[in-house]
Amino acid sequence: MPFDPSLPQENTLIDAAQMRDQLNGLNDALNTAIAGTAQNPSLGPFTIALSDPPTRPEVQAILDVLNALINQLTRV
Repeated sequence: MPFDPSLPQENTLIDAAQMRDQLNGLNDALNTAIAGTAQNPSLGPFTIALSDPPTRPEVQAILDVLNALINQLTRV
């Protein structure tokens, strides 16, 4: 049974089966929401050899990967 925000109605006795259905409906909705979150298997570990001090291209490479990660984590 899908979640019904109008249940239980005010000034009525709580029915265990109805409440169980409500909780199961919320659980199903949560599982659906979690399953639809951002996934990106193409974003893998980032490895780079840094010099000391890092060069401008090395820092830019880190910035590029950080921006890619932020874009993947942002939900539209």
